[in-house]
Amino acid sequence: MWDRQIHTWWQQLTGEAIIGELAGHRLPFIPPQIISWADFKEANPGALVLSRETGFSRLYGSNPYSGYDRVDRPPFLFDGDLDERLLPKERVAAFDIGDVSAAFPFRVLEVEGVVNYPVNGTVVVIFHKLGTVSALDHTLIVDSDDVDATGVFDANIDGERLTFSTISTNGDRFVDDQTGTFWNILGEAVEGEMAGKSLTPIAHGNHP
Repeated sequence: MWDRQIHTWWQQLTGEAIIGELAGHRLPFIPPQIISWADFKEANPGALVLSRETGFSRLYGSNPYSGYDRVDRPPFLFDGDLDERLLPKERVAAFDIGDVSAAFPFRVLEVEGVVNYPVNGTVVVIFHKLGTVSALDHTLIVDSDDVDATGVFDANIDGERLTFSTISTNGDRFVDDQTGTFWNILGEAVEGEMAGKSLTPIAHGNHP
């Protein structure tokens, strides 16, 4: 992609300028999360969303890559050797802490609900929640399977290290063991002693 002011070319995956006046510069990275519309709306009731009234006729609820998210199918346009430790497109929550990389399979996270784990000197907490539909499964997104949502955070807040667990079957109630505060999938304290505080997010990807 390119910017319209200077016409520098940017690498979408890394945010790095690769051709043009700003070549070598990198855009600041904002850690994103893939969550359900219901969770987003609950956490951001006043947020604005893009309108479907664009002046163009498009089927915005359709998916041209039907079956892309099926974990047992070979990766699209990949001819290399497959790592047999996981299914070809098994979804993982992956992140880096310094020069150490970590990946947690969703099938493990679904069983655990919450994982507290040290990575390269930082204790991280990984939240898992059901209820997020795949955009790359069935032809109509509304018919697609649930691929779940995750949040990865630094478990330290205000100088205190917290440990977490979940107390519900679908993972929508995360609680810390130290204060009994309830947290949502976005790492926000929503009820209890620490209400109003937020955990520091760790940039991660939900990769098939």
